Amino acid sequence: METDADNKQQRRLRSVRAMRNTGIWLGIVLTVGLCALVLLDRQARLDAASRQSMALATGVDRLLHYELRNIQRAMHGIAAGQAADATLPAPEAAARLDARVHGVVNRHQELEAVLRFDANGNATPLADPRLSKWVRSLKPDDVSLAAGPLLPLSKGWLLPLAVPTRDGTWMVAMFRTGELENMVNALDIGREGSATIYTQTGVVVARFGHLGTHVGKRIDLPAGARGEGARLSEHMVSPLDGVKRAVTFSNTSDYPFVVSAGIGLHEALAQWRIYATSALVLALLYWGVFGLVLRRARRDENARKGLAAEVAEQADWLQQAQLASGTGVWRLYPTQGYVRATDEMVALYGLARRGGRVPVNDFFERIHEDDRTRIHGELSASQIDRQPFVQEYRVRLDDGRVRWLKARGATVCDEGEPVMTGTVIDVTERRDSQQRMERAELQFRHIFERNPLPAWVYDLEDLHFLAVNEAAVETYGYSREDLLHMAITDLLAPEDQAAGREALMPGGGEDAQDRLWMLMTRDARHIEVRVHARTIELDGRAARLVLAEDVSVRMGYERDLAWRANHDPTTGMLTLAALAEQLDSHCSADGEAGFAIAYVQLRDLELIAPTLGRRAGENILCEAAARISDVAERYGACGYMPSETFVVAALDPRELGAMVTALLDVIGMPVEAEGGTFPLEAWIGLASGPCEDASAEKVIGHAALASLHARRENQQVVHYSAAMAEQASSRLAMVRQLRQAHERGEFELHFQPIHRLHDGSLAAIEALLRWRQPDGSYVSPAQFIPLCEESGLIVPIGSWVLEESARMHARLVAAGHDEVAIAVNVSAVQFEADMTPESIRKLFERHALPPRALHLELTESVLLRHPDDARSLMGTLRNEGLCLSIDDFGTGFSSMAYLRELPLDHLKIDRAFVRDVTEDPRSAAICRALIALGHGLGLAIIAEGVEEPEQLEWLRAHGCDQAQGYHLGRPMPIDALLESLAEETSDIV
Repeated sequence: METDADNKQQRRLRSVRAMRNTGIWLGIVLTVGLCALVLLDRQARLDAASRQSMALATGVDRLLHYELRNIQRAMHGIAAGQAADATLPAPEAAARLDARVHGVVNRHQELEAVLRFDANGNATPLADPRLSKWVRSLKPDDVSLAAGPLLPLSKGWLLPLAVPTRDGTWMVAMFRTGELENMVNALDIGREGSATIYTQTGVVVARFGHLGTHVGKRIDLPAGARGEGARLSEHMVSPLDGVKRAVTFSNTSDYPFVVSAGIGLHEALAQWRIYATSALVLALLYWGVFGLVLRRARRDENARKGLAAEVAEQADWLQQAQLASGTGVWRLYPTQGYVRATDEMVALYGLARRGGRVPVNDFFERIHEDDRTRIHGELSASQIDRQPFVQEYRVRLDDGRVRWLKARGATVCDEGEPVMTGTVIDVTERRDSQQRMERAELQFRHIFERNPLPAWVYDLEDLHFLAVNEAAVETYGYSREDLLHMAITDLLAPEDQAAGREALMPGGGEDAQDRLWMLMTRDARHIEVRVHARTIELDGRAARLVLAEDVSVRMGYERDLAWRANHDPTTGMLTLAALAEQLDSHCSADGEAGFAIAYVQLRDLELIAPTLGRRAGENILCEAAARISDVAERYGACGYMPSETFVVAALDPRELGAMVTALLDVIGMPVEAEGGTFPLEAWIGLASGPCEDASAEKVIGHAALASLHARRENQQVVHYSAAMAEQASSRLAMVRQLRQAHERGEFELHFQPIHRLHDGSLAAIEALLRWRQPDGSYVSPAQFIPLCEESGLIVPIGSWVLEESARMHARLVAAGHDEVAIAVNVSAVQFEADMTPESIRKLFERHALPPRALHLELTESVLLRHPDDARSLMGTLRNEGLCLSIDDFGTGFSSMAYLRELPLDHLKIDRAFVRDVTEDPRSAAICRALIALGHGLGLAIIAEGVEEPEQLEWLRAHGCDQAQGYHLGRPMPIDALLESLAEETSDIV
């Protein structure tokens, strides 16, 4: 039988292994097949994207060819007509030429204008100088149509297209690139696709796609895409928007443009990813199901093995259970002197088994010496009297352990011989538990009696004391006998009797612990206690054990802390948080009326303590608080926030006007102090709060904002408006953006040239801070510079401007303009906080700057704040190699005495005077006076804001030394400035 079972087990194991191996190989084949299908599908989709991009690029290239061919033919038609009219009189020929040009422009809506350039690059009509420069660079023999630089339009861009004529002149069509975008707008390129038209140099002329146009940007075209008739397809990441696409470049037309079309690979593979995910889920599902099946098979096999082992174990377990139960059976044969005992009986005594018979003396030797005589006598008496034998005794084992046994027996006759038979059980655990309970009861009595907290037990039915400890006797002044004859209600203070009796009854145990009790001692002292109680059973009666913790001192301290948490300790008034909570409660109770807030900020109280002493300051503050509290009591509530800010709430918004009048009355009365009479002044901000609109804290914030506005505008009372919050929010957001812009390096420096008027040469360039936005636009300096000064950001930003200007001077030197200085504007905040001779010295050393390489342009506010310190610092900085100027001179209030003593090099006349110098006699008079004043002090005069030739001529005629403005040159990046200087060949016109 065992052999058959083993064989069945082996066959079962082989079957499980075969199933497992088959499933694994099937899963591998399935997984490999799915992977191959997924990869093939991916490649097919990528090939389809490449074919689509090639079709799109070729189509756009063909459309572009037709468009440019039409424009070229139109230009040739104009040129041919001009040649045919050469024999006509000049006016008639010009008129006919203009008519042809207008006709072409009207027929071709994509053309903004058609310009005519002679062989020297001069345009008719006048055109942008950059176009003249570009036309002069063209060679008629090399091109049939040339594309020029992109020019900005109010909406879009203009692309100049030049066509040479037979007489060496050029016809230039100003082509709107928006028409090229319309050409590709209808293409099916998806959300991540793009269609782009470039010039041969890689400049984006038109682009269609959902990720930006990027017109005007330049990229490096692949080498294989720039040749005539080239066509190139590849997968690449766009340098314009960073998207990876299947891109095709086409240059099959005869014109200098390259067309690209791209299909986003991420979008092209969207359906493939779903397919791949499905395949992955299918493979994982297979392996998951296979794993579950395999696991179930192993579990069933293990269960069969466990069942067989359990059957074998049960037999042994039954035998061990009898021994573990601790019950032995015995039969005593007195006449023969032995005991017939079971194995369990022998084991309980710790004896060796002797075939079931053990001498009686061996058992008695095991009995504890303190119990041996008693058990021997009881056993003999039971045999004589034929009475049952029931005894508990101890036996000592070989290892010294003591075991408690309980024996039961009775005398019976066995074949006429009297014998005693019975059982023995192990009661050691019960006796140990009983001893532990006795010890615990003794310990409880000690703990109860010696507990330092008063403790007692009372009957839940009649509330009389059942037990009290010594601490209760000492605390309450009654003797133990007195307390045991009293009810617990006799200890309650009179004010706690009614509620206390109800809580002390059987159903009030939880309430008794949740509240504080007021007990009264024998000598009528009141003690505030917190009880800790548990219901127990004592002598079969329901009772309650109580510990009474004296919390009188702690509760007094907690009440004081609670008061301090909601009140200002100096004035005794509510804190703002407590006042806001009170107002919110008012809204919850009566939300219809709402409330109104007056936010009162007292002026100059912080100066009292340093001058008159802390005591005088507190007295004045408390007097002001008392007055404002009197007003608040009539209208609502008030709170205080250090320092010197009171918030008064009118619970009826209609009384706000009367409350403000009362506040102005009490604030207007001077306060008598130890140092004399002290007047009170305040800024008051007002706000109303309908309960349904906002919380009290928000309304208080509105009033605080109005108070801040009153302080800035130097008004006594100001009502809150939503514009204040919007303005404050906008300012905070702008300051946060400025800080991030500085950290991210978003600021740029543009440079505007400053020319000498006597010869037109470049004297210096002024560094102007610009803040570029992600869309390429710039934030006006007039908008962010004042915020930089208010927030203190002007100091780190100004340091960066100085550092960057010093670095740019090295580029000027490298370009051969080492005599040109860089002028930098420095605010009063930066001048006082960050401008030191040591920092300037290190700046010059770090960048190897020559003396006078940097000009600092200071506003007159530098002189107004600390004139003596400013004059000393300016002298030291000038000695370190700086050239100093007063910027926007004439708009401030600086003293002529200071101006006479300042170590200056230049005065800059503000643009406000220069703007109307040729039309307004008063502006002309001011400019003449400022020029004469500067020359009289030995200073050079710089005029800023020159935008017209007439202004320049006036300044030159009246002796102005230098000038800057849009007429002389707009601010531009350093690269553009250096390029402009390199191309400049003539003096200022």
